[in-house]
Amino acid sequence: MRQFFGFLFWMATVLCASAQLPADSLPGVFRRWDIRMGELNSEDPEIVSLHYLFLQDILKEMEQVGGSLNQTLARCPRADFYALKQEFGRLSRKALVLNTLFAERKSQVDNVFYLRAVEEMAYRDTSLAMYNLERSLQYNPRNPDASLLKCKILLAKGQFQPCVDLIHKVYTQTDLSEAQEMAVSDFTLELYDRLYTHGSDLVKRGRAAEALEVFLALEHFCNNMPSGYCNDDYYKGILLSREGVYESYLSIAREAEKRGNHEMSRKFYQYAEEYKRKNE
Repeated sequence: MRQFFGFLFWMATVLCASAQLPADSLPGVFRRWDIRMGELNSEDPEIVSLHYLFLQDILKEMEQVGGSLNQTLARCPRADFYALKQEFGRLSRKALVLNTLFAERKSQVDNVFYLRAVEEMAYRDTSLAMYNLERSLQYNPRNPDASLLKCKILLAKGQFQPCVDLIHKVYTQTDLSEAQEMAVSDFTLELYDRLYTHGSDLVKRGRAAEALEVFLALEHFCNNMPSGYCNDDYYKGILLSREGVYESYLSIAREAEKRGNHEMSRKFYQYAEEYKRKNE
């Protein structure tokens, strides 16, 4: 009889070892899950997505262990069946609560970075603001608030073409609330006026090559707006000063021709001829 019970104990040990996870190791595994979940950070937007992935790994392990838990415990008489089941249930519930929290926080990461950028702008730190905006748009390229604030910084830095490219994306690839539509519309007027005024100033100062860059951005801005925002007259409207206008037209035409932009070159040669006829 003693040999028979010894045989049963040996069989139980073999079955424990052959199970997917030995029951003797479960308490250690459970402690490891508990510690790892306690180290997860759902507050810091820099790491919330990474820690969300860590949690997914834990959930996957839990699913694998849970799928054979009853069978594993039944084969190992030394294991405290009910205590281990209770602990597994507690950890599973904790993981599911964390999963809901992380999913919510992860969906808000872009807005958290945007608000950080707004705060940095209050301190006039545009470099840190731009960093946070880039992070915001990395998580959600269609965040209109982050895009608009980035446009304002680009415009202030004189980076006209990137600003124009981004404002087009705001119009065509984002869903805007009524308040956001008004804010974007106001900025669009500001952008047009800034390009118009800056181009005029460069022409007056005889800086045709730089003026051409502004005209190219303005042309792109006008030709790619969702609706007809401006027409061909904006080329002429930029040249507000009569002094040296003819030579400025020719300089810009030559610069455009040199760069292979024959359409713009043709227009400015045409403007030069029209100006010459009217002012002979």
